[in-house]
Amino acid sequence: MHPRHQQRLRWNATRGQRVWSTRSPARSKGISLLEVVLALAILAMSGAILAQVASNATDNGLMAHRLATAQILAESKMAEVVTGAISIQGSSGWLPITDPVPNGTWYYSIQTVNAVRPNMIGIRLSITDNDGQANDKELFYIVRWMIDPNLGLDTPPTSTDSSGSSSSSVGTGTSSGGGIQ
Repeated sequence: MHPRHQQRLRWNATRGQRVWSTRSPARSKGISLLEVVLALAILAMSGAILAQVASNATDNGLMAHRLATAQILAESKMAEVVTGAISIQGSSGWLPITDPVPNGTWYYSIQTVNAVRPNMIGIRLSITDNDGQANDKELFYIVRWMIDPNLGLDTPPTSTDSSGSSSSSVGTGTSSGGGIQ
């Protein structure tokens, strides 16, 4: 018999008597060092995977925030273009957004696109932040089709009175006389 395996007397409950045991005393005391090392390795790999997942989630959250900010700024600037507050002629390159904006400096660029339909024009407004402006990469863009402002359809018509002078009338939304208000 191997020297580690010593014979000892132990009580056998099923037989109700004492029997000789050849069980090794080291095996009955607990877990081995190999089992501990293996458990720690599994724990370390699980921790590394969870850390990577958390890092990816944080990066994706920050990117979603940047895109949401860019989308809001694009909608705001496009509204300014549609109302005529920002001219679509003569703008080239990235222009800084001067409105108060969270998270750094943002830039916009406007390009016009010829439309397939006559008297229409396409406006492409691109938004980027400092990183994109340095690398000339847009972060978000929006395209809107509108009637060509060069047609002059947004100006009120002029009428001539009997004296030969021309005047224009602009409606204010109120009526005079016996009309319903």
